[in-house]
Amino acid sequence: MNKKYVQKRNSILGSDGDDSQDLLHNIHKKLDNSPALNGGFDRLLYKIDGIEKSQNQIVEKVDKIHEAIYHPDDGLFSRIASTKTANIESVSKIEKQVFELTAWRQQNDSSAEECEKETDEIQVKMQKIEHSIEKIENFQNILFTASKWLGAAVGGALISFIAEMLYKVAKHP
Repeated sequence: MNKKYVQKRNSILGSDGDDSQDLLHNIHKKLDNSPALNGGFDRLLYKIDGIEKSQNQIVEKVDKIHEAIYHPDDGLFSRIASTKTANIESVSKIEKQVFELTAWRQQNDSSAEECEKETDEIQVKMQKIEHSIEKIENFQNILFTASKWLGAAVGGALISFIAEMLYKVAKHP
């Protein structure tokens, strides 16, 4: 054997039996007072069991959370997707209505412009017609006045002619 090993063994065990007895007694004391060997492993196993139960509970909760998030019908992502789809549909309907309203407004604006032009043209025509009516009324008044004077002149001439004829008939009986 190795010389160093023998020396070390002799130093640990001592040279006589009392020392070896003391050494065994010290080792026994250390083993008895060791927290790891006196229920320490039992406590460690108990704590590991507790950790294992906690991990199982955490796994169950994570599975429930996973189910709540990723379930195809009731999960958070499916609800978000359905809400997103509904929002997209609503937005597209609103955009369509806005487009229709814009087109309607443009059409009404152009119709209003056309109507305004037509109104202006009608007003010009009305003014021309009113002016023509005034001319006709003036002509009618002039004609009526002329016909009155003509009637008076013809009446006077007729009366003069009748009077002259009566005078000639009365003179030449």
